[in-house]
This record gives sequence, C-alpha cells and structure tokens, in this order.
Amino acid sequence: MALSKSKSEISRERILDAAQDLILSRGFSAMTVDAVCQAVGITKGGFFYHFNSKDELGKAALERFWQNVEERQSNAKFNSASDSVSLLEGYLDFAIETYQSPELQKGCMLAIFTMELAESNQQLFKEAAKYFSAWRTSLYEMYKAAAAHSGHSIDAKAWSDLYISTLEGALLLAKSNNDPEAIKRSLSLFKSLCMRSLAKS
Repeated sequence: MALSKSKSEISRERILDAAQDLILSRGFSAMTVDAVCQAVGITKGGFFYHFNSKDELGKAALERFWQNVEERQSNAKFNSASDSVSLLEGYLDFAIETYQSPELQKGCMLAIFTMELAESNQQLFKEAAKYFSAWRTSLYEMYKAAAAHSGHSIDAKAWSDLYISTLEGALLLAKSNNDPEAIKRSLSLFKSLCMRSLAKS
C-alpha cells in the first residue's frame, strides 16, 4: 500500500509544479522566486525551506521532468514488442498518442533550458545537454537495432537526430500557431517515412 505524502513533500511538489508551468509557458527567466511563491501561495521562507535558490529549483524541475519521461516510456506497452522493428514502431506510435495530451503539448524543458541558458547558465545548460545526450543515445541504439533486424543499411544517428528535430519543431509550431494537431501530423509523417525505410522489399 502506498504511503501518503507528508505536508512537506506535498508543498515541494507544488513548488515543482509551479516552476514547470512557468518555465514551459514563459521560459526559465520568468520562473523567479517571487513568481513561484505567488503561484503556490507561500512565503519566501516556505520556498527557501525546500530550495536554496532559483537554480536549485530549476535543476530539480528539469530532473523531475526527465524522470517522468523515462517512467512513461518504461511502463509503455511497446517494450514487450517481439522484435526491434516492432519496438521502434511501437515507440513512435506511443509518442504520437502521448503527445495528444495537453500537458505534454506545453513544450519540452530540455529544449527551453538548452536554447535559453546556453550562454547565461552553463550549469543548467549542461544538465539539459546531459539528458538530451541520453535521449539521443537511446534513440540511436533503437534505430541501429531496427536496421540490423530489417537488413537495411540506414544512418541510425541521422534518423535519431531527425526524430528529435521533428518532435521539438512540432512542439514549437503547435504553440506558435495554436495548432496542437501539428504534433500528430509531423510525428505521423516521420513514422511513415521511417518505417518505409525499414520495410522489407
């Protein structure tokens, strides 16, 4: 039986929720201590009880964001696929389905941290780059295995990079044009082209 969270844990989660909402909607620079306190309804003393600084909160929010991604994927049905091509297809189907969620359509914290903090905050930039690298590596291994299984020679690194570019670009288009369907269209087209490249003659 799951244990109930303490008031302190609940308060910390609310701070992290507010931080993530602010970052995804307005960027890291807008995620100030004052803005978080106002969103959660706590004093600065309440904030600093949990986090020593804005940067510490940003790092924790980014870590939680990535942990949630990994948890969603580890629990997904595509992991039980019978072969590596089916696994890749299931992964892409899972992404198309998952990104129909309004919560996920808000954007990607990895992209925001990378673009916004490359020059101004090297520590948090490197944290985002670390997760990006892990994502890219896992995709590469997936595409490499699928190519080996299908007997086709494809550039697994290029396909991995193209997937990340497609998803991140689609998230930007969806937000800028108020068109959430852009994500589904882009990922569906990517899947079609990808699976065609692996199809047996």
